[in-house]
Amino acid sequence: MDEKWVQPAQNSIEAIAHGMTYADGSEFDVRLTTDGELVLHHNARIELSKKNERTEGLEIFVEQNHSDDLREAGFELLSELIEDPRIIHSWINGSSTACIEIKRPHPKAKIVGGYFHRNGMREHVQKIMKNIENILSPLEIPERNTVIYSFDPETMEAHSESGINIPAAPINPSIRTWGLAPIRRAMALPSFGKRNVLHMVSHWENMGAPVLPLALKHIYSWSKYLHLGRTYSYKGKSLVSLNKQRQGYPIHVWPTPIEIEKKIISGGFTALSDLMDPTILRTPQGQTRWMKPGTHPLTPEIDEMMATPTDDENARELFKQASQEPTWDEMDLKERQVLIDRLKPRLFWPEIKADEGSPPWEIPRFIGHRGAGKTFKEG
Repeated sequence: MDEKWVQPAQNSIEAIAHGMTYADGSEFDVRLTTDGELVLHHNARIELSKKNERTEGLEIFVEQNHSDDLREAGFELLSELIEDPRIIHSWINGSSTACIEIKRPHPKAKIVGGYFHRNGMREHVQKIMKNIENILSPLEIPERNTVIYSFDPETMEAHSESGINIPAAPINPSIRTWGLAPIRRAMALPSFGKRNVLHMVSHWENMGAPVLPLALKHIYSWSKYLHLGRTYSYKGKSLVSLNKQRQGYPIHVWPTPIEIEKKIISGGFTALSDLMDPTILRTPQGQTRWMKPGTHPLTPEIDEMMATPTDDENARELFKQASQEPTWDEMDLKERQVLIDRLKPRLFWPEIKADEGSPPWEIPRFIGHRGAGKTFKEG
């Protein structure tokens, strides 16, 4: 356990390796460069806090640049990520999850489409999907370790046309690529209110998405009442009703604040978190944090003790005790089946047979958003 943690820049190899090591995995973003490489980058514009000599000659929008120029400025590529020993150990050879989000270009970049026209956007998303698979397929990464996210409303159509094997899932709600954050959120309201959570589950499951990446506001705060039809929550009778009807279909919730991360996980959801500091051992309620519910599951006894408010000293002892439990990779098939069967009745799962692979998608995970949490504003 680190005594003092310095948060790495979002979407850096260091940040992604952190999420893979200290949690169940990492969500991170990729953009397509002019030479067809995939750069690890979130915002449409170059993410540097101030101009320096390294930005000389760079275009404003990421997709307008060559990968060599971006690397010289300090940015890293997906092809470099897979060479990191921590990534090889946790994701490629282990059971950690990578949620790779496809980022689309800003209309001003003049790569595809315009402000209100989608000319070429589906083909652009397809190209990124194919590039991801071309880079990853030789590695033989275990199934259920990788999923592609995208805000694009035609994600599943692009996935079907791409012919790739890595699964994909559209993020809800659908958000445009341009405008200030409040404007983008306002323009996403029709998508937000179009379907309630259960309808989204049914729709995207039928479309072939293995998970549903879902904005927290769909199940938290007053905004959930903007849905057409019944609203659902992450707790109480509403949660029980949702779990009975979704029958284990995985929902990834972003962003998950530390105040409710325990309830999100216990409710059967996967949590995407921006608070990835491993030295924070307790929630504001005093519960002991555990960021590996999927790859390093707890016994019911330890889980219950960690859910009980305590002090820092006891939290450290509980953390040490939990760390000595077997990981998913260390469990035999019988132990894995016991875990699945223990969660099944409470979360209303269908019959799931344990195998030699990674945890089933149904098992809740704790994922680092942008690797180790946001370090840049939207833009």
